Amino acid sequence: MSDERLIDSITRALGLPPGEAARFDADGPAEATVLVETTLRPSGFRTDVTLYADASRTRGVSVLTSLEVATRVAALLREEVLISPPADDPAVAATWLLVTPDGQRFRASEASPGADEDSVDIDRASLRPL
Repeated sequence: MSDERLIDSITRALGLPPGEAARFDADGPAEATVLVETTLRPSGFRTDVTLYADASRTRGVSVLTSLEVATRVAALLREEVLISPPADDPAVAATWLLVTPDGQRFRASEASPGADEDSVDIDRASLRPL
């Protein structure tokens, strides 16, 4: 998927005006409210996305959890989204949260954990509804 499509979906999911989310560039100025960093993976879930929000510029923007953002982005992209559970979740080290484009949410175990440090995939047999 293109960076433009991903960033547009994130902008819309967060309810930001156009141009308020941009690709992260370590060498460039951080003009946008949200910076989007992507890392491509060789297999499994192929695109790893990290968002950096400028808290001083998000006043008036509704606060969303990562699960709410993932649900909105999955619907906009019509793609599954895999996220880490919240840091206070006791299973944070062992599971992932999968969100489908139609809004279903599942807890899943990693397939072959540690087999390939550069990829993340889930054991589809482990899916449990949230």
